Amino acid sequence: MPELPEVEIVLRGLKKLIQDKPICQLDSLYNGTVIYDKDVNQPVFPALVETFERRGKYIILHLETKNALIIHLRMTGKLIYTEEDYEEAKHVRALLSLTGCARVIFNDIRTFGKIIVSPESKIEQYLPKLGPEPLSREFTHLCLKAPLQKKTAPIKNVLLDQSVIAGLGNIYVCEILYRAGIAPQTPSNRISSAQLKSIVKHTKEVLTEAIAKNGTSVSDFRQIDDKAGEFQNFLQVYQKDSCPLGHEIKRIKQAGRSSFYCPVCQK
Repeated sequence: MPELPEVEIVLRGLKKLIQDKPICQLDSLYNGTVIYDKDVNQPVFPALVETFERRGKYIILHLETKNALIIHLRMTGKLIYTEEDYEEAKHVRALLSLTGCARVIFNDIRTFGKIIVSPESKIEQYLPKLGPEPLSREFTHLCLKAPLQKKTAPIKNVLLDQSVIAGLGNIYVCEILYRAGIAPQTPSNRISSAQLKSIVKHTKEVLTEAIAKNGTSVSDFRQIDDKAGEFQNFLQVYQKDSCPLGHEIKRIKQAGRSSFYCPVCQK
């Protein structure tokens, strides 16, 4: 958390609010939050953001100075836009100063989030191996067929692998597998072509719906205006006692995470 829909919502909020405002300064207020590559183009700031991009769970701001800000929110990171005094805010780890009084606060309780300043030519060096974007046209059942054929790990674990699909996390994989009618313990190499097509279909549906509802706020996620998302009100199995059909939801541990599923609806 946050997962693809939440990161997409933050990115869209950033684009709406700062695309015409030069970034004048980036201050690190916690050791290790901001990392500068040794080859950044100088001066880094002031600089307008020319392109706003999301890759998996990463926000990439392409600057006119041919540098990029690679932002990873990790578990509890939040970007909050404000034109008021930020000093009373807790857990502020970095600060993007814009024109006038405008600022973007990087708030992070757990301190795992990062802002990397890199020349555009080195962006890929700071990203892990990422699979296809699940909302792209290129994401089809064929993208999943080869990675799953030789894997005996549970399908839930494989769908969380960012090198297989970029951007999925625990909440949305639980929801996707419920809609697809597939038990999370099913060995990946036993998933049929029909089930793969169902996974792809429901992945696109769930993520699209979550973005339309401004993401899921079950813990720390907030939009850039510090408002909560609404998709938590539409979750069907995650942290639920019963599924929409009234069956009892089971909770099990898989790879250190809680999986919520319906043993009746998911075979």
